[in-house]
Amino acid sequence: MEPLSKVTGATPIGSLYPIVSTTYGSVKDVRSARFGSKYFFHLLPNEATICSLLLCSRNDTAWEELKLTCQTAMHVLQLTIKEPWVLLGGGCVETHLAAYIRHKVHNEAEAIVRDDGCSQAELHIATEAFCSALESAAVSLEHDGGEILIDMKYGHFWSCPADSASVGNWPDTLSRCGCGLYNSQEELSWSVLRSTYHPFAPQTCLPQAASGSVSNLTVDSFTAKLSGLQVAVETANLILDLSYVIEDKN
Repeated sequence: MEPLSKVTGATPIGSLYPIVSTTYGSVKDVRSARFGSKYFFHLLPNEATICSLLLCSRNDTAWEELKLTCQTAMHVLQLTIKEPWVLLGGGCVETHLAAYIRHKVHNEAEAIVRDDGCSQAELHIATEAFCSALESAAVSLEHDGGEILIDMKYGHFWSCPADSASVGNWPDTLSRCGCGLYNSQEELSWSVLRSTYHPFAPQTCLPQAASGSVSNLTVDSFTAKLSGLQVAVETANLILDLSYVIEDKN
């Protein structure tokens, strides 16, 4: 209904009586179009600022998934146009943030518990749970069974192919980090994600020379990423308040 309203300028109504003239819309032309075995009405709007995107798939289930993916992508694009701020994508923000939080808690645990009124043990448990959740979001981007690494300088996400060589050959095996900003030839050291390593402060600066030399960066919408993080935290708080979780095994 919403796309139809945008194309025609019509207003949805809740009842057939009464119908006022301001609820009607208009189009420049209506044509019949056939794609495969299906027929469609093609509405041509009065303004040439609307494009039609036709999605095709082998079955209805795959078509619904493709439709949802495109709707999500368009929504994120609209958010980015409205608020043109982006974050480095490809899992790098999640691993960088997890490394920073661990470093912060490791060095300022006493000050944090003094202000919040919890014990250091509780603080470390909560920190590890939150950081593990962030890293899980990054790990979900790996679909080929490869090893997930984190560099000890920037805290970025790196994917190592499943049939890669030994640890000593990581610089030759790896290409670029998840977002594409850094390459493996920058004198970096790596550790397997979720392995035991000493907390470190990841560098947060973004050198102009580095960003200018990269032609293709993977980025995420700041608004969408922030909204997703807020929803995740609110959901976790709700679960803690309820003190139990209902699991659907169907």
